[in-house]
Amino acid sequence: MNNQLQKLIELQAIDREILEFDRILASVPGQIKSGQADMDAIAKELEQAKEVIAGMKKSSKQLEADVQLENDHMAKIKTKLTAVKTNKEYTAILTEVESVKEKVTAFEDKELEIMESLEEKAGELPAIESRFKEEEINFKEYKAKKEVEYERVQGEREVVKGRRLDILDSIEPKRLELYNKVLKRNDGVAVVAVRDSMCQGCFHRLRPQMVIDIKVGEEIVECAHCYRFLYWVEETEDQTSAPNQRTAG
Repeated sequence: MNNQLQKLIELQAIDREILEFDRILASVPGQIKSGQADMDAIAKELEQAKEVIAGMKKSSKQLEADVQLENDHMAKIKTKLTAVKTNKEYTAILTEVESVKEKVTAFEDKELEIMESLEEKAGELPAIESRFKEEEINFKEYKAKKEVEYERVQGEREVVKGRRLDILDSIEPKRLELYNKVLKRNDGVAVVAVRDSMCQGCFHRLRPQMVIDIKVGEEIVECAHCYRFLYWVEETEDQTSAPNQRTAG
């Protein structure tokens, strides 16, 4: 096989490794963000529960103050009873007292209702807090694991990039320039095998003489349709007996 073609095959294998590393590195931040979203959802639920409880306590205190205010009001009204001179005045004062009593009763009933709801809501809080703490621990472990993975993949990527630089020095500049153009044009695949007289990149059938030239391997042959560099692969018995699997490239 042509030495330059062999180097291009090696280069593409390395470039595909780097692409896979890039894919993994690009996915890690999103995975961490997704994990944090689960924790944030429980944190929000916990915050909302605490806000509801705080609101209930505030309402309960306000109702307690309202009851006290109305009781004071009722006490002042009752002091007027000693000064009344007619049954009409007496009846009017009693009616006012009853009205205040009704308001006090309504406030107390509402306060009782809130206290019951508050007790129920407060009872739910420990379970939410427990879920949050568990999710927080899980997320921290997951994040640490992903950060370690990120650092590992970055390190492996740098090693492979070093191998890439070594190979670049052995490839002719013009050939390398063409390789990069074809790579960009064909979704990261610039060098493909030939099987059944077809380019395995675009699956167009090649002319018989071109197939012979590729088999000989003295020169680098490009596909007339997709411009990828072509190389010959000797098929094993299993490959020749198995049906041809075509995938778009």
